[in-house]
Amino acid sequence: MAEERRYDDREVGLILQRVAELHGREGETSDAHAMTRSEIEEVVTELGISKALVARAVSEVSVQDVRNQSVWWLGGKTDVMFEQSVPGTIDEASLTRMIEVLRRTLGDPGDLVTEGPSRIWSTSSRTSRRIHFSVVEHGEETTLRLEERMPVDARTTVGTTTFGAGFLGFLGILPLKVLFGKAVLLLAMGPVTVAGATAGWVVGRALWRRRSAERESALHRAFGEILSIALGASAGPKALPKALPEG
Repeated sequence: MAEERRYDDREVGLILQRVAELHGREGETSDAHAMTRSEIEEVVTELGISKALVARAVSEVSVQDVRNQSVWWLGGKTDVMFEQSVPGTIDEASLTRMIEVLRRTLGDPGDLVTEGPSRIWSTSSRTSRRIHFSVVEHGEETTLRLEERMPVDARTTVGTTTFGAGFLGFLGILPLKVLFGKAVLLLAMGPVTVAGATAGWVVGRALWRRRSAERESALHRAFGEILSIALGASAGPKALPKALPEG
């Protein structure tokens, strides 16, 4: 009978996705049922799905604030942050594994410092990227945060192409002096330079959009691995022992 059919993991996922879509469509006529993360974990546990997958899914919905928004005139984001709280504390072994994920992703050994109840890993001065990973304990939970600030890189990328294209446009019109005369050259110099700068700005925006998206994607994958380590450790037989202040 249809009720006795068994669905594999892929089919269960598709069915749940479709149920969520249908529920969303009925939201206007039915009462919305908000769920906490704990309630979601209870549901997926009953379905035989790992809680770690819930954590990774939650991380997909990153902190929505100005740091995670694109700047229109730069074409991409200047700040990216992923943050998630997990139960328990993070021991030294788990922290080492998390940092190794970042070192492998970024190709930089970085530096780890302790500031009160926080442990903070940052990229070293040998790289131009400013990335910070912090582990902060508060009560029975630990907050993990991975962030990168990129305003200087964004402005440099867009500014360089804008200025370079405008300057090339200016130089390109100089040889025309012998053909059109100085007066015509002076009249055309402004528009040509502006047109070149505008073209450079468009190219710069596209270039930074791609670069910032690649950086965000790499950090997102790294943060997903970090969450898996944290959730895997907290699922152990005992609460994680505190070895260092978190940061």
